[in-house]
Amino acid sequence: MNMMNRIFGLFLLILLSNGALSQEGQTDQNILLTNEASINSEFLEYSPAFFEDGIIFISSRVADKRYKIKDKRINKNIMSIFFAKRSESGLLQTPKPFAEELLSTVHEGPMALDRTADNIFFTRNNLKKGRMKKAKDGIVKLKIYSAERVGDKWGNIKELPFNNDEYNTAHPSVSIEGEYLYFSSDRPGGLGGMDIWRSQRAGEDWGEPENLGPLVNSESDEVFPFIHADGSLYFASGGHSGFGGLDLYSAQESDQQWAEVENLGEPFNSTGDDFGFIIDRDKKNGYFSSNREGGLGEDDIFSFYVLNNLDALAGDNRQGTREILVSVLDDETGMPLSDTKISYILVDELTLAKALVDSDGNQIDPTTNELLLKLPFDENASSGVTDSEGNFPTDVSYDNFIFNIEKPGFQSRQVILTANSEVNEFLVTLTSDAFAANQSGTTGENGTGPGGVNEGENPNTQNGTNPPLVIGDDGNGLDLGTTIREGTVIELPNIYYNFNDSNIRPDARQDLDIILGLMNRYPDLRIELASHTDSRGSNRYNNNLSQSRAQNAVRYLTENGISSNRVTPRGYGESELRNGCADDVVCTEEEHQYNRRTEVRVVSLGQEIDLTFVNDTKAPDVVDYAPSSVTEPTSSDPVSTSPTTGQSSISGDGGSVLVIVGVFKNLQNAQRRLNQVIAIGFDRAEIRDRNGNNMVVAGQYSSRSAADSAASFLRENGVKTYIPR
Repeated sequence: MNMMNRIFGLFLLILLSNGALSQEGQTDQNILLTNEASINSEFLEYSPAFFEDGIIFISSRVADKRYKIKDKRINKNIMSIFFAKRSESGLLQTPKPFAEELLSTVHEGPMALDRTADNIFFTRNNLKKGRMKKAKDGIVKLKIYSAERVGDKWGNIKELPFNNDEYNTAHPSVSIEGEYLYFSSDRPGGLGGMDIWRSQRAGEDWGEPENLGPLVNSESDEVFPFIHADGSLYFASGGHSGFGGLDLYSAQESDQQWAEVENLGEPFNSTGDDFGFIIDRDKKNGYFSSNREGGLGEDDIFSFYVLNNLDALAGDNRQGTREILVSVLDDETGMPLSDTKISYILVDELTLAKALVDSDGNQIDPTTNELLLKLPFDENASSGVTDSEGNFPTDVSYDNFIFNIEKPGFQSRQVILTANSEVNEFLVTLTSDAFAANQSGTTGENGTGPGGVNEGENPNTQNGTNPPLVIGDDGNGLDLGTTIREGTVIELPNIYYNFNDSNIRPDARQDLDIILGLMNRYPDLRIELASHTDSRGSNRYNNNLSQSRAQNAVRYLTENGISSNRVTPRGYGESELRNGCADDVVCTEEEHQYNRRTEVRVVSLGQEIDLTFVNDTKAPDVVDYAPSSVTEPTSSDPVSTSPTTGQSSISGDGGSVLVIVGVFKNLQNAQRRLNQVIAIGFDRAEIRDRNGNNMVVAGQYSSRSAADSAASFLRENGVKTYIPR
């Protein structure tokens, strides 16, 4: 069925297909996409909108036996508005009709609510005194109506003044401050087909609509607009270049001028029709509709979760990606390790609190007696395996990443890549379980050596005290060190809500699981779980909403075994704004977002917990660039003397213990590193071949203690070193 037949045949710009669902849980590096099977059916489900603790959407399923009315033109039941609430676990539940007072004997269509959720704008066939009114072409056109919530009911239904009996006006979306109403229409003055228009509020009414112009609209159809709180416009179009059918696009306005639209790309777009896109105010979670192949019915609703957020993802796409090479060697033999699993995930998704969770068991560093915790990885991580040469090349965005390296029979490791780092090669060495056991006199990951702690020993204590929790530092400016004590506030960045929404989203549970693990580890810890709103909305409304949010978060903890007397919910409403965005102050959405937060406030704790983020330092980063701090030495450069021997050369004594200061693919970069270490006194340094790479050896020594002394001197002079076992 072509687009024009869909528009006028369905009366609602709904999109039909014969596909069914396939890719539940589809992922790429940054986006988790899921078919909402609990609400989708063999019928049409499309055009979601946020509402309180769930979504409302349109479906052709029968809302009530009184409204079992078939539209003979399309051989489908009339469309109605349905509501699906999220459970306390964050999952959508079985839908039900949204509001009986909004049901009618004609099609109800896409809708939107203002930020208070007290006013709804919805699409409906043209009704005059309860009867459908046809246009001159014999088609009953679409109009936008509004309704107000009074108590638990919707009333005062009226059509908007810019509707026209002869043209379609549909798919409303209202701006965050209620100043503009965006919609689709084929009214005169457009560029062709359905265009996107907007009307500005004029007192209690709406002004004459304006067309958004040729950068947004085309000769084809632009439909289903959604205006985000920050002013970003999302919509579907069949006229801009894309993947086929309707595609999803975004557009930005500056000084009342729209920039070129951007295709949202995969996995949002497919060869089918993709439309009805909405995203929450933090641009992490959202929904859209699609008739892509493999669906449950015709149009299905998909949910998505964006790691970091959609703007950051778009920014990554604009600035491109960088090539990273991870090379993995056996620590004992120096041979490459093939089929080693490499997983990596954005550090932005790993909060400070998340590092307190250690699902694989605690580890004690035998040299420092410090508790070592590895950051947990989940199904959102991208992964692959090393080739026969022990190499794993991949492309990543310019962001913070943690790489997890693991192979059966070896102890796993984690290394960090930061957004501002010029590193693009890592050499990682893995120690075999057998070698670690021989060194410590124990076996396996439950030993007292680098692999773990003794069975039966409390991993949270060392000599009766809680040791510092050490989680790594990358040397590139990623500073996550802190101390948890009474009064400490830990912000939980993944626990956030849509406007008027108090239920826990699925992605928010990861932060609550972090707190759950922390409270299980420290049974004397008592916390206040505090929820804050921005200033928009009344004080009473914000206080009630934030209290409800805090209570739902606390309920999650108590249902998972935490005693209720250890957790206090408190909603602060807008009473603790971080900035000046109070009532009647004009602020950007980002400034308002800064005030919306959920925090854990430590009420009491038996002993302070020191957290230091320090990198796994067994091996140096292998870099394929010339560090900016390194200058080429000349023949007149002075040679530093050893602080311990006073000799001009501290290059080694020709023994068998190597001190390695880098391995490079590029010979020129290896030469730069060689010149650097020669300039500080290692005049016997040399470049050697290592499995096709250029290994820079500062010196070789007859004892490990002598090598350690040289390595310490190198580190003091800013050179990363590695001593093979």
